[in-house]
Amino acid sequence: MALYFVRPSAIGLKARLRGKTKSFKRLAIIYFSGPLGNFLAAFIFFFVDGFGRNLFEANLAIGLFNLLPIYPMDGGQIALIVIYKLMGSNRAFKTLKRLSLIMRIGLYGAGLFQILFFGNPSLMVAAILLPGTRLLEETMRLMKLENLLNRKQRIVNRKIYPARHLVVMEDSSLGDIVQKLDYDRFHVLYVLNGDMEIIGQITEQQVVKALQTCSANDRICDVFFLGM
Repeated sequence: MALYFVRPSAIGLKARLRGKTKSFKRLAIIYFSGPLGNFLAAFIFFFVDGFGRNLFEANLAIGLFNLLPIYPMDGGQIALIVIYKLMGSNRAFKTLKRLSLIMRIGLYGAGLFQILFFGNPSLMVAAILLPGTRLLEETMRLMKLENLLNRKQRIVNRKIYPARHLVVMEDSSLGDIVQKLDYDRFHVLYVLNGDMEIIGQITEQQVVKALQTCSANDRICDVFFLGM
């Protein structure tokens, strides 16, 4: 049985997962289903005159707008998945944030052009109503946490998995550490005191377990027993 299903809606196709499995490929299919539905509707109404022509133009415009790599548009969701897979979370956030800014400026320019020459403010209104980067930042945190929770299964499946060593100060918070973890690496962290001496060693799994009972603002020196 398929792990996701697609159904038509008033604004295109809607898809969602049947279970909890969320591979990058399946998520990309889900996000692409919306614009695809608009393009299919546009193709159908292309052969209809009168009001059908308006529906063709509307669905085509919505589909193209939704594919723009601006978060949280479907195109932005797909871009986030691809960039996150290739670069990891930190670089993905910076890259998509910069790309979204460039696209927003382009939309403002196109919206102004549409107002001046066609008297239609719809594109400008849509650009203004797009949310800021705070939502993107929150999504990145959730993706990173979900990635950490699913890391064990990927390691079991691969048998051999790349690792990365990090050095952190003893007063670093759990939240700060999570933000520095890569997508496709298992992390071992060496903890240093103020004299730059190693006073302990923890793994990312220990950090994840600690987050289940502690706050992201808690310092690792208060959460773990450290000392030579």
